[in-house]
Amino acid sequence: MDLKTALNQFTIDKDHVYQGWIQWAAEDRNKLSEVMERAFNGSEKERKRANWILHHVSDRRPEVFYVKEEMMIEQLQHTITDAEVRFILRYYSKYRLPRHEEREGELLDYCFKVLLTPSEAVAPRVYSMSIIHKLVLRYPELAHELAESIDMVLENGSAGMKNRGQKILKDLQKRGLI
Repeated sequence: MDLKTALNQFTIDKDHVYQGWIQWAAEDRNKLSEVMERAFNGSEKERKRANWILHHVSDRRPEVFYVKEEMMIEQLQHTITDAEVRFILRYYSKYRLPRHEEREGELLDYCFKVLLTPSEAVAPRVYSMSIIHKLVLRYPELAHELAESIDMVLENGSAGMKNRGQKILKDLQKRGLI
């Protein structure tokens, strides 16, 4: 079944329908590119569902996205759905950070913006906190800015945000960074 049909026609049993696409995208660069094209440039429905596929591909084979780093960081400036933001930030919070200094900077700026925006959904804010924490381990001079940001968001944060924030603050203290 072609990807466009799978993304637009099936609402029930998507696990079964998308299983093939998850496998194909994990093994074939062209299939991965096709899914990413729908995830970042398709209709709203296609974006949401294709990002669901990418989420599962990243859990199976995170390394296939190493060559997609530039595309993923660039996409943060053009997202339309929360699914895109969740996929990209989840990926960088769990797996390898960008290897290009300029892209690291773009990701860092984006994550601070998301973290400090109370109207953002919880998951992207928690992922952003984790990404910034990983970047602080590379660039310790950012530790105080992260700690101050976490202190600000913890006042009105969800239980998940508070939990993650407190763990990060504890780690920064343990490392002597704050």
